[in-house]
Amino acid sequence: MPSQPSVAARAAAVRRLRDDPAASDGERASAQEQLNRMQARYGTLDEPAAVRPGTADRRVYGAKAVSTEDLTTREIANLIKEELKAARVPLARTRDRSAVPSTRSPIRDAPKGTRITVGHRQFTGNSAIDVTIRGVPLDWAVDGVEEIGPGRTRRRLSEPCAALVDAVAAISAAYNWRGDDTLMRDFVDVRFYSHVNLYTACGEHLVT
Repeated sequence: MPSQPSVAARAAAVRRLRDDPAASDGERASAQEQLNRMQARYGTLDEPAAVRPGTADRRVYGAKAVSTEDLTTREIANLIKEELKAARVPLARTRDRSAVPSTRSPIRDAPKGTRITVGHRQFTGNSAIDVTIRGVPLDWAVDGVEEIGPGRTRRRLSEPCAALVDAVAAISAAYNWRGDDTLMRDFVDVRFYSHVNLYTACGEHLVT
């Protein structure tokens, strides 16, 4: 995994493209999707140890973690649920009439019948938020197999399906934090554990 400064530098470059007035609508949309995928993979796109100036806090925070730090896991789960609901609204039904119909969104463009639900769990010492995607067609979700070890294979997600999982994970990651420099190797310092589960229309479990 690249070091955090390199991720932050790459993210800054992509943000400049996204915010460039001279860029086309397609370029800006593509840049935003790239940011979503990076956030889902690395958890944050900010420089480490500089998120909360004036403190000794070494955690790395998602974009919305600090502004929502007083909320419970249940309340965070509800915010994620509302974001996902808004992301499914077709462009034709949004109030922003300047929206470009060709703009692509992995969540909005998910196949008909796709359902996304959000749940939360509380347990000793921490909590978890589980986002579950159900109902995706198998032939849309999978485009082959891949090796994951000697003699072991698994179904390989198609590009649009992987983008859907990444986009959903990025929404959850924006509310989370992580402190990877803890001296306690058996302790993971996160605000909450986050999981994205993916099931096909026939009930096959593809991602956990």
